Amino acid sequence: MTPIKIRNFYFQRFVEKLKKIKFLISKIFYNSPIYGKLNFNEISNYIEIVMPNLWEGDIEKIKNFLKNKVPNNKKTKDPFFFYFHSFEFLNDLQEISTETLRIHGRKLTSYWIKKNSSWKSKTWEDFILATRICNWLKNYNFFFSTADAEFKKEIFSSILRQIEHLVKNFSNLKRNSDLIRIIKALIYTSISIPNKKYYYQIAIFNLKSELSRQILSDGCHFQRNPKIHVNVLMDLLDIRAILNSTKKNVFFDLQNAIKNMSVAYLFFLHKDNSLANFNGTDNVNQKEIKNLISEIPKLKKKPRELADSGFQRIDTKDTTLILDCGVPKNYDATYKAHSCSTTFELSYKKNKIIINALSGLDEKINRTTAAHSTLTLNNTNAYKILKNEHLSRVPEKLKVKRVERYEANVIEIENYGYKNQYDAVHKRLIYVDKEGLDIRGEDNIYCPMEITFDIRFYLDSTIKTLLTNNGKNILLKLKNGVGWKFSSSLDKINIASNRNININNQPITNEHIHLTGETKELITVVRWSLKKY
Repeated sequence: MTPIKIRNFYFQRFVEKLKKIKFLISKIFYNSPIYGKLNFNEISNYIEIVMPNLWEGDIEKIKNFLKNKVPNNKKTKDPFFFYFHSFEFLNDLQEISTETLRIHGRKLTSYWIKKNSSWKSKTWEDFILATRICNWLKNYNFFFSTADAEFKKEIFSSILRQIEHLVKNFSNLKRNSDLIRIIKALIYTSISIPNKKYYYQIAIFNLKSELSRQILSDGCHFQRNPKIHVNVLMDLLDIRAILNSTKKNVFFDLQNAIKNMSVAYLFFLHKDNSLANFNGTDNVNQKEIKNLISEIPKLKKKPRELADSGFQRIDTKDTTLILDCGVPKNYDATYKAHSCSTTFELSYKKNKIIINALSGLDEKINRTTAAHSTLTLNNTNAYKILKNEHLSRVPEKLKVKRVERYEANVIEIENYGYKNQYDAVHKRLIYVDKEGLDIRGEDNIYCPMEITFDIRFYLDSTIKTLLTNNGKNILLKLKNGVGWKFSSSLDKINIASNRNININNQPITNEHIHLTGETKELITVVRWSLKKY
């Protein structure tokens, strides 16, 4: 990092600590009876405009939710914690559309308000709170419009208390994707509830600011996580829909952000329409994908790169390779980012082959370099994961070179993440032939000392593996029966297992190919290949 970037990094960490101290002091105040009284506002019992709902619900998800007990306020690791406390379940419940479930939705809402009438750190967390308000307002017609006056008074009183809390706490909020959802909640409230019009200007001013800061020139969200990218794009589409329906100005910055983000979103899709997993992408179901694809323009051809965010893509007739060649742009973008530059995903037709490690029980472990399909040195992270969940030791950028020939595509990346620790540079070269049936890689380690290295390739859980007798080749059988062969220049290849959690919260075994050795010379070269047979 340059001296200026280092100074900025430490200054931002200092600001982060001040915010944390301020929030800890605020928690004492938020828990006091005084705050409840101060947060009391006039009570409305009607809304002027109902928010449009662009998205179809997921019937299977709501069926699973109804089979389980309602999550309490403390067990945040409960898979339905966010789903319940954010009231995401209302979107899915509406799909079944029966009077019994309409009444059940009101009962669950009333139950929640009684248990959470005053501030609670977990259930009033800013992102959950903002999502809850949005879901209450956009599902108002189905669940709440036919309720009695007492219930309406109850829910509107709760909305006003919560939105006032958001506004009071606005300066303490992290400047990441969550802020877009919070701004959406302010826009929804300002348009739908009387006497809250002044929120609109506040929200639009901050939205314009965040769009210019969070959406990079290539359309990718600055946190470089495709799942977060999806969430932000859906929020912007929601905002555009309400502005259109109320004949308010859909300003150029918003239109442009949606257009560019739509292109970047399609960039991250494999041929089976599954989303590539970078920087913690998980729990994206096909329903969300289908919903989003129906709302954005189609592309004749996906872009080959997202240059500003640092992603490269190679497409052939049947093969797709998506490669991470970038780093976080600034301090805010390092929040919960993964230490995973030079990792990649590979798919053939509608079958994943190489993936990043699936999200497991421990988020911090899944952020490590070793949890991705790339190289590690001395079992350490290329970029240090700090206690505040940001990354440090992040280089300015990676050196990337792409050569396209008639017969093949070649991408070359240089990563300086290990430069400060071991004076080492990792250079990865990937070759893909024009048919996409011959993939060759080369990992070059420039290091002046003897040090252990590991190179991992995480396999999709549907793949069956067979290690050949000489231990230098692995046969991979895809779900569709097609066979691929992995080879390496090293004397031996290992197959290891890793326990993970899939989208249905069920444990599965996710195998990975593991290469290991020691740097013996100034330059150590490890060659590997994947070929269809």
